[in-house]
Amino acid sequence: MTYSFWVPGPLPCLNDIIAAAKGFGGRGYGYSKLKAEWTQKIAWIIKAAHIPKCERIRCEFEWVSKDKRRDPDGVEAAGAKFVWDSLQLSGVIENDGWSQNAGSTHTHRLVDKPERPGVRVTIVPV
Repeated sequence: MTYSFWVPGPLPCLNDIIAAAKGFGGRGYGYSKLKAEWTQKIAWIIKAAHIPKCERIRCEFEWVSKDKRRDPDGVEAAGAKFVWDSLQLSGVIENDGWSQNAGSTHTHRLVDKPERPGVRVTIVPV
């Protein structure tokens, strides 16, 4: 059985994380705040989806963007990190290391208005 949830976005991309880490004298305060906010937000979405605890999972990410200003690789690198950490925080997986993380796949698509950007995450227990 698979499980899925939608995270409205756009999620922060790698460039956003780098900019946040450079702020406040490069001490990472901006990054810590950004990561905490998004990890909590995504964890609540996961809890609302009632996904059961799993031993090991694979994630399928479908990234939806409304323009080409953000590179797909920067979107998936940063956003996937927040999602994996949120899966751990919400209790779906015990950790996001090698024993629980069976990998992930990423697809990207551009949309016209009124569809919103974000990411559809499908959890596949393995």
